[in-house]
Amino acid sequence: MRGLPFPYAVLSRAARVVAANAAFADLFDSPLDALAGRDLASLFSLRALRKLRPAMDAALAGTSATTEGMFTACSGRTLYAQVQCRSVPAADGQPAGLLLEIRDLAEDGPIRTRLRLAEQAVTTLADHVLLIGPDGRIRDGLPSETERFEARGILERMLGRHLSEVFGEMTYVCQLEQPLKRVLAGRSERVSLPQQALLRLLRDEPPEGPFVPAVPQQDLHGVMRPFRGEYGTIEGALLVLRQEDELPARARELERLAMEDPLTGLANRRAFQKVLEDELIKARAGISGGISLLALDLDDFKAVNDRAGHAAGDAMLCQISDQLRDLVADKGVVARLGGDEFAVVRFGADEDEAGRLAREIVGAVETLHFDWNGAHFRIGCSVGVAVLDRQFIRTMNATAADVLHWADEACLTGKATGGGQVRQFRMGEGLAAHRQEELGNVARVERALAEDELRLFALPVVDILTGKTVMTELLLRVQGDENRLMRPGAMIASAERHGLMSSVDRWVFDTALARLRDLGEPALISLNVSAQSLGDVEFLAHVDARLAETPALAGCLCFEIAEVSVARNMPAASRMVSMLKRHGCKVALDDFGGGWPSTAHLRRLDLDWLKIDGAIIRAIVSDPVQHAVLRGILCVARELKIDVIAEYVEDLDTAKALTELGVRLAQGFHYAEPAPWEPVPA
Repeated sequence: MRGLPFPYAVLSRAARVVAANAAFADLFDSPLDALAGRDLASLFSLRALRKLRPAMDAALAGTSATTEGMFTACSGRTLYAQVQCRSVPAADGQPAGLLLEIRDLAEDGPIRTRLRLAEQAVTTLADHVLLIGPDGRIRDGLPSETERFEARGILERMLGRHLSEVFGEMTYVCQLEQPLKRVLAGRSERVSLPQQALLRLLRDEPPEGPFVPAVPQQDLHGVMRPFRGEYGTIEGALLVLRQEDELPARARELERLAMEDPLTGLANRRAFQKVLEDELIKARAGISGGISLLALDLDDFKAVNDRAGHAAGDAMLCQISDQLRDLVADKGVVARLGGDEFAVVRFGADEDEAGRLAREIVGAVETLHFDWNGAHFRIGCSVGVAVLDRQFIRTMNATAADVLHWADEACLTGKATGGGQVRQFRMGEGLAAHRQEELGNVARVERALAEDELRLFALPVVDILTGKTVMTELLLRVQGDENRLMRPGAMIASAERHGLMSSVDRWVFDTALARLRDLGEPALISLNVSAQSLGDVEFLAHVDARLAETPALAGCLCFEIAEVSVARNMPAASRMVSMLKRHGCKVALDDFGGGWPSTAHLRRLDLDWLKIDGAIIRAIVSDPVQHAVLRGILCVARELKIDVIAEYVEDLDTAKALTELGVRLAQGFHYAEPAPWEPVPA
């Protein structure tokens, strides 16, 4: 064995060196006679040992095994090698130890140089390069340049751990679980992850502490791609992360200010909304048991502003904010929503603890000693409490707006009965009835899908001057008992909250496409796309595939996407519009102008029509402001060369006003009411 050119060693079952050759000793910069009795853990890095352990265990069980990769010795030497582990039998035939054979795969100078060059190039361009197995565990990786010389590197602590152990259960569920599935199916995904989790790992702390920061620390950005084996099969995912530490200080400051109340330093409404939504996601995913929300409103605070001025009021708000921070500590997040309104998200759904905290807050505010220019002021506080467990959140599919509304209602009840009180939100008869109605609506939609009880109605878009139909919008109806047709209304809203709208939209699309195929000269029709379908990659893929199968019909389809859906998910809207335009479809932005319209949507999307929100159209005759709003929208549309459709035109006066403004296309009861869509073959 001593004459062999590559490193060999015989190890005991306890992984101690029994015998070795000179090449093995050279690998560790050790005299040959000093190796006997050395533990393998004193020769290889922890990362290398973890890579070797499965092959060693197999050899000790009687099966030869081989592993390949980068191995680092405690001496600092690194080699790209193949290590074969074979059992050394005892007299009874059972493994008494094992034989390690190390073959350097980069002995040739140029190959070694290229490998070193490739490794350093990757680690220069990325802070973390991780190989993720199909089971979500980190199998291997390359150390970053910043940690290469640290005694306790982050990478060694990540090896063998599941992504949820490294980045936290919530981060895994919300940001990694679905992207990993898509990568293992052959796609690439962009990801953003918290650097703080890795620092906690280095300090042997859990990846997610009890406190959720107001400003999300998603400061690791990168890409996850399929990792393919020798024959092209996907064996895992390659996660390449880079820390975004190059943003100018001003940009970071602006990001902080966007999430922080400038007066008190508490989380602002935007940050509060983000924290509340994250906590609801955790509850739905089963990561937490629920949440408690406290809505606070100061009693008689207006008197402070009126008597002592706004400077005094601001000073009092800052004192109250400090009290709230101390009372809540790391058990939740405190936010100032505006004026004298505050809110607290308390982690967990413990009614007793939430009630105790609310009473402490009321007591602290009532006993606050606030003096200003010799005058003494005392105020009170009303608190509304909403405690929602996981089951309630799932059943009601509660949104952040719902939860805040419920806590606000309880708070207002307390103020109306004298103030200085804690009132708890209870699911009364009204909400219980709403819950039953919600579940009934969901069941009704599911039945309509299963039993073919959905019906399509047509509402024409007409040329105001000629009266000719230029496009037909398809509307949905549900066939009820005794063939009675029902407008979906609340049922559709329930379907959206419970994730059924993608199925409904798919039925509408497939049905419309099938009927158009039967027509000799199909007319132009428009379909509505829900917010859920907009972000559903499976719906997008389905529409893409069907349009590819029927290219002649693509030009007969217009897809209507609501402006609010676009505002909430611009990347998904951009993907869908690009796909539709590639096939030759038309696209309309629906309900435009209902809130604060943004021209950014109009510039970034390739649109054919703007459908003006009905609230504007109904009021243009009686409301000069809405008339002016419409004139402004028309100017922007003309500049961008986008046609306009007026919705909800219900009388002759409105039609005349639209004509005077230059609007050519309209729809509404003034022209026609919805009628069953039964296209007649040519």
